[in-house]
Amino acid sequence: MKRPDTNQKYYYFIDIDLLSRQIIGWGSEPRGEFEVSLTEGFHRTFLSKGQYNKLIRELAED
Repeated sequence: MKRPDTNQKYYYFIDIDLLSRQIIGWGSEPRGEFEVSLTEGFHRTFLSKGQYNKLIRELAED
């Protein structure tokens, strides 16, 4: 996972498999380079930077 540049704005997100209700991915992308192309049955949810950082901390503990 790449570290965000503090001078650039980023989108923070998690990708969810709607059928199994499991997180299948997460990350951050610079706003200028952002693309979404998910397979049907998957959903991308956007988070604030604080929510994203809390999620990453929780995932790292397990």
